[in-house]
Amino acid sequence: MAIRAVIYGVGAMGGEVAALLLERGVPVVGAIARSPQKVGRDLGEVIGLDRDTGVIVSDDADAVLRDSGANIAVLTTNSYLADHAPFIERCVRAGLNVITIAEEALHPWRTSPGEAARLDALAREHGVSIFGGGHEDAFWIGLGAQLAGAAHRVDAIRWESTWNPEAAGPELMASLGIGDPGSGESATVTWREDDPRPPFGLPALDALAEHLGLPDAPRTVTSEQIVAERPVPSSALGRDIAIGEIIGVRDTIRREPVAAGEPLLEFTVTGRLNPEQHASGETWEIEGVPSMRMRTEFSKGHYQVTAQVANRLEDVVAAEPGWVRHSEMPAIGYPAPVTGR
Repeated sequence: MAIRAVIYGVGAMGGEVAALLLERGVPVVGAIARSPQKVGRDLGEVIGLDRDTGVIVSDDADAVLRDSGANIAVLTTNSYLADHAPFIERCVRAGLNVITIAEEALHPWRTSPGEAARLDALAREHGVSIFGGGHEDAFWIGLGAQLAGAAHRVDAIRWESTWNPEAAGPELMASLGIGDPGSGESATVTWREDDPRPPFGLPALDALAEHLGLPDAPRTVTSEQIVAERPVPSSALGRDIAIGEIIGVRDTIRREPVAAGEPLLEFTVTGRLNPEQHASGETWEIEGVPSMRMRTEFSKGHYQVTAQVANRLEDVVAAEPGWVRHSEMPAIGYPAPVTGR
């Protein structure tokens, strides 16, 4: 299936997706950015390639989406649907399928049900699909569903994810409050459906619950700021985070069983600046028959995010119109190189 992609947001993640696609010979036919330092320059120059691509980065999103001949847009602009919806809508109205790495887009039907339903209907009307992908695709949902599928009985699924926000860039860091003065306090809260800023792990837990066939149930969220005990350098922010300022957030989300035989689900996500290590990883534990434990670790870079986006493009274009749930997608796979692709 021929892919013609527009990169919407030429930052750390969008730039790397573009580089991966170009390396594979997949046409990148447009690039959209807001930064004046990027607009008007060749995409290859902006993302650090040693050649021009013939694609000029533009800040006129409507023109690029209308005139580029693309059939899918890769969105890397925001984390929450409250901020992200206008970008999705613009692409859908232009007739493009959408894959986005916005964390809430993974499973927005409980955190932003009204907006998710509206965009789902709009995508169906225009005959295109929307999908939330990226790191969570395989590692926060797919892996948990596969491990549970190897068990006779599952009593509890617990997983922990640790990642370094520095590698994701300043916009995402700002959404976590990194660099802001910290209170140093923890707070246990019950998730409010009207909160427009859900913790990143919440949509993943909801998506895994759906994979397992579990009904909607209350979730409890414990959030903790991690504050600097010494100055912590941040290249993304261009300064040192001072003592007492926020360098990370730890969220723990739990879904208690609501009926006999249901497993406990517990997900802890820690995003914390770590100047010595940009790598991330997860630990999965399944209590049941048999009990299992798995650890994943990643080398430096964004590949565990951006490679999954590149590997999902054909699935998104081939999907039925609408906002595609993770449970409706095939397991993500590696597209073996094809001559002349």
